[in-house]
Amino acid sequence: MTDKEKEYQKALEEREKAWREEPLKFHRATPEEIEQLKKEGRI
Repeated sequence: MTDKEKEYQKALEEREKAWREEPLKFHRATPEEIEQLKKEGRI
């Protein structure tokens, strides 16, 4: 494995660790937010 590949793997592992350990914060979308998302074509 080259140094670049090792560096990439280490960065991936750190990112995955952060994803596992950091809590996700969700909130229920308001009707206004839903309407805006529909206008943007995201839902």
